[in-house]
Amino acid sequence: MNKIFRPYLTLALFGSLVAFTSCDDHDHEPHDHEEELITTVMLTMTPQDGGQAITATYRDLDGDGGQAPVYTPENVVLQAGKVYNTTITLMDESHHEEDLTAEIREKGSEHQFFFEPSPATLLTVTTTDRDSNGRPIGLENTIQTSSNPQAGKLRVVLKHQPGGLKTDNSNISTGGTDADVQFNITLQ
Repeated sequence: MNKIFRPYLTLALFGSLVAFTSCDDHDHEPHDHEEELITTVMLTMTPQDGGQAITATYRDLDGDGGQAPVYTPENVVLQAGKVYNTTITLMDESHHEEDLTAEIREKGSEHQFFFEPSPATLLTVTTTDRDSNGRPIGLENTIQTSSNPQAGKLRVVLKHQPGGLKTDNSNISTGGTDADVQFNITLQ
């Protein structure tokens, strides 16, 4: 009877050895679909005709859920009838400060910002930077404010559009959302 179980025991030990040695705690393959955590979105708006740059920051260090995001300032005041050169900076400040802007620029053919002013007459955003295919990215823009003093909101949405999703017809519904923030804007 002992001889009957010996081959099975040997087979079981060999199978266990193969199973444990083939396991690897580290995944060495990069995953292009993994998205960075964006905790901070900063708009820097500089008047084209000169003057002080205005910075608007959205910060949510613990991500979705938990503490409410903080907008600084709570209300962004811009001059009516002006053009602002605008840049966007993206950060992950959840554990350490990591600037993600260069990564988005580098992978521009997979990313695009969309801008939704409300009301639509509040301002116009024109994207000035392009990816390798000549399509807009949105890290660099001009903002033309309405000549009428008013208040509203500017929604800024970063979409991740890999694998050919980003086309000339891409819109705010195409792809996954990496960031979606809304700034209060007052034109004076």
